[in-house]
Order: sequence, then C-alpha cells, then structure tokens
Amino acid sequence: MKVDPVVKSETRVMALGVGILCLLMLAVFAFLKQLDLPVIIGTVLGFLAAVTNFFLMAFSVQKSAEKMNGVKLEDHDTQSDHEADEETEKEEAPLSPEAKLAKKFMQASYTGRLLLMAIIAILAISLPFINEIPCLIAMLFPRIVIFVTQIIRNKKEAQA
Repeated sequence: MKVDPVVKSETRVMALGVGILCLLMLAVFAFLKQLDLPVIIGTVLGFLAAVTNFFLMAFSVQKSAEKMNGVKLEDHDTQSDHEADEETEKEEAPLSPEAKLAKKFMQASYTGRLLLMAIIAILAISLPFINEIPCLIAMLFPRIVIFVTQIIRNKKEAQA
C-alpha cells in the first residue's frame, strides 16, 4: 500500500491551499470580532476533513488505476463530433473485468468519502464546542484550490 509520489505532491498542494484559505477565513472572523475557540475548532476540523477527503480521493484513483493492470481505454478526445454521436447511438462496449473492478472500487470510494464528509458535517452541527460555519466553509475550499491551481498550471503551460 504505497502512496504514489504524485498523490503525496498533490495532497501537499491541497493542504497548503486549504490552509491559506482557512487562515484568511480566520482573519475575517477576527475582523468581525467573532473569532473564538469554537470557530478555531471548526476551522481545524474542516481543514482536516477537506485534506483527508482529497487524499482519499487521490489514493483511490491511484488504486483504481493499479487495478486496471495496463488495460488501455479508448481515447474519446480524438473522435469527431459525428463519430461521437454515432457511438452514443450504439451500445457501449462492455467493460473489461479490470475496468469493472476499478469502476466498482471508485464508486465505493466515492460513497465512503461522501458518508465521511456527511458524518463530519453532522458532528460539526451537533456539537456545541464546534462552530459549524467555518467547518462547512473549509470543506468547500478544495474546489477553490483546484480551480486556482488549474489556472496557474495553464498559465505555466502557455508560457512554456
């Protein structure tokens, strides 16, 4: 159960991005004179949930790719729109056993991670020593981090 270096690297980027956004959120709470221990606990819980969820997602993609055992999938990006329309009218080609296994694994991973996030959200809402607002907001930060890192990577590729 070795974690791929890309998964580690992307998780570090995510942790840094979410951490920066959490600090900015705490600064906003401080500016509004609402910064207290429940806000800090909620922020830390949201940070941990967001980064853990991202890591588990990346790790499950790694494991799913390993289950494919080198099976090649058809590249749909090279098809013309007309070919793609004709193909959608036909029945989809049956998946290989490896692809079926990988698909089931990814679906189970998604369901488990969604359940984990729901449990954390319920705990944040239920427990009086956690402010649920910063927790829930921090759980949304990975989307922002992904968006910003994609823009930065696209700019770097365009310059190269």
